[in-house]
Amino acid sequence: MDIEIKHCNNITKATVAIVPNKLNLKFAPNGTGKSTISKAIQYTVTGDIKALAELLPFKYRSENFNNIQPEVLGVESISSILCFNEEYVNNFTFRPEELVSNSFDIFIRTDAYQEKERDIETFTSLVKQQFANNPDIEVLLSNLNELSRAFKVTASGGLAKTSTGAKALSSSNKIDHIPEGLQPYQPFIQSSNCVNWIDWQAKGHKEFSNLSESCPFCTSDATNKKEQIANVSKEYDKNLIKSLVGIIDVINKLGEYFSHAAREKLDVIKSLKNGLEKEHETFIVTVKSQIDNLVAKLETLKGLTGFDFNEGENVKQKLQGYIIDLQFFDILNSVKTTDTISIINSSIEELIKQAGPLQGKINLQRIEMRKLIEKHQTDINAFLTFAGYRYQVAIVGEGEQAQLKLRHVDNSSHLSGGSQYLSFGERNAFSIVLFMYECLAKKPDLIILDDPISSFDKNKKYAIFEMLFRRDASDCLKSKTVLMLTHDVEPIIDTLKSVSKRFSNQVYASYLRLGNGEITEQSISNEDIKTFVQICNNIFSSQNDLIIKLIYLRRRYEVLGDLGNGYEVLSNLFKKRVEPEDFRIPRNEHGENTPLSTNNLNDGISDIKRFIPDVPDDYPSLIVFFCNEERIKELYMQSNNGYEKLQLIRILINIEKVKNSVIKKFINETYHIENEFIFQLDPTCFDLIPQYVVNECDKILAEFSEVNSNG
Repeated sequence: MDIEIKHCNNITKATVAIVPNKLNLKFAPNGTGKSTISKAIQYTVTGDIKALAELLPFKYRSENFNNIQPEVLGVESISSILCFNEEYVNNFTFRPEELVSNSFDIFIRTDAYQEKERDIETFTSLVKQQFANNPDIEVLLSNLNELSRAFKVTASGGLAKTSTGAKALSSSNKIDHIPEGLQPYQPFIQSSNCVNWIDWQAKGHKEFSNLSESCPFCTSDATNKKEQIANVSKEYDKNLIKSLVGIIDVINKLGEYFSHAAREKLDVIKSLKNGLEKEHETFIVTVKSQIDNLVAKLETLKGLTGFDFNEGENVKQKLQGYIIDLQFFDILNSVKTTDTISIINSSIEELIKQAGPLQGKINLQRIEMRKLIEKHQTDINAFLTFAGYRYQVAIVGEGEQAQLKLRHVDNSSHLSGGSQYLSFGERNAFSIVLFMYECLAKKPDLIILDDPISSFDKNKKYAIFEMLFRRDASDCLKSKTVLMLTHDVEPIIDTLKSVSKRFSNQVYASYLRLGNGEITEQSISNEDIKTFVQICNNIFSSQNDLIIKLIYLRRRYEVLGDLGNGYEVLSNLFKKRVEPEDFRIPRNEHGENTPLSTNNLNDGISDIKRFIPDVPDDYPSLIVFFCNEERIKELYMQSNNGYEKLQLIRILINIEKVKNSVIKKFINETYHIENEFIFQLDPTCFDLIPQYVVNECDKILAEFSEVNSNG
């Protein structure tokens, strides 16, 4: 598929090819727009229109007459995406209690595991469907929980006076027992909307009673009634009344579920004139205790899973313990409760008859879980060892509470989180492995790796690559559609050349080059990766200009450490010395270099001709080529290769006169050996020099030409 990106940050247009079910390696220098490509695709697929709009280039932010907006085309077939970047490291890894959010879902809830989970569900649904098919049970649970939450119990077992329900019942029930002098307000106080009325009355009195002797509600003379009006606010607290009304309401709703004796006692408690006494509090604690016990049993049965049975536990015996015996819930032992619970008990008894097969399915589930845990721990810990990290992981915790924990090899205790112990590199290495497992769990259509391994040394890079792409497809990202953006050429050299057999037909690599806001893509094959000697030999046999050939020959000498007479001759030519000098001999006491001897000069030219036969036989004829500034400028203008442009600039001018020290350093390093790779991309085919450097060289050439013309 081809994804087209328009008007995003520094990118005016880019077309990125992605081959399904392969690792799509995109190599590009820093500043090309790799992260912009990643974000643009991610925001479009996830529908984050606001984030995509923020990628609008700065040149359109003040004036945008044509209403140009960031745009990404060609992602219609991608419905889900996961992206590894700095945001992922910061937001989803190294949680306080576990290394990655949702450890259980990522490491254990695989397709095979879920299949066994469904097998168990076919049994447990016998009980669970009683809740799904009976809305009255849901209402009962809701009301029981509401009543229980109103009261809290102290550590000593008494009723907590600070709980909402205790506060509401601690004084007189002023709805049933209206204080003296406020009886005229009875219709309002005892109405179903009494809380709102009390609030309305209190606000009106507080805000407006001092404005006039008239009643703020009816405007009649209230001179003799102001105290009565004020007493409503003094006697009735809106929040306490609201809590009292709520308790009365839920007790009434649960009425038929209480035994006759319990209902009578609760009717007394909710209508007390003088508030709670010790015996009332004791009874409320008993009610709460029985409600909590019954709710706990019902909630367990409502969500019954294989994890409700401990490993090795007798399933039949455990199920028998789930049967609810209402004789131990005397407060809730009513005809209504019995009818409801008997339906649930019957479903449990049906399940008990199938306890044997259920036991077998649960045992298989636990075996599968142990295998997954052992495998993941072994794989991750092997990676950590091979990468040289002195940490290990373990998946600990029962069932869905399983979490991935970290420990140092020198200590048996698990660490909280991990970010405070791990270095930047260790965090990134951990994060990308954890990200891989999340991808395996969620199965996104596209996986993006935004420059994931460039900061690691060679061994760690390959250890990560091995972990991500070189195991069974079910255990890594092999055969998944992966877009990896990197400024590191090593992964391409490894996958296409060094160990290409291990990545056979798994990789599609390409080079992204940014020029004038447009990114062009150039595919990379095995044949494009060569030693510099191979690159030079191809140049020597080409139709290139003599100076271009000599540029590559000088590099060949340097790469191979062949710094003999041929190298000395070229060094003098490149510095345009009419009288060649021998830099291998220390300077004399006057600071002068020794002239290159005639024998060494002739031997050097002979060695050069061994590679480039059409080179002139004498030094004066050679120096003419390098002193012809117009010819070198013409070569510069004709060249489409940034590498050659830098070499020509280095020959044309005195590099020390370049004002920009950053560009000077770049030219110098490119002029000499700039990397340690045995293999590299052919610079004659892949223009690896950033556009801004070439632009600076153009300026240097223009300044040089202007100075010469004025001189």
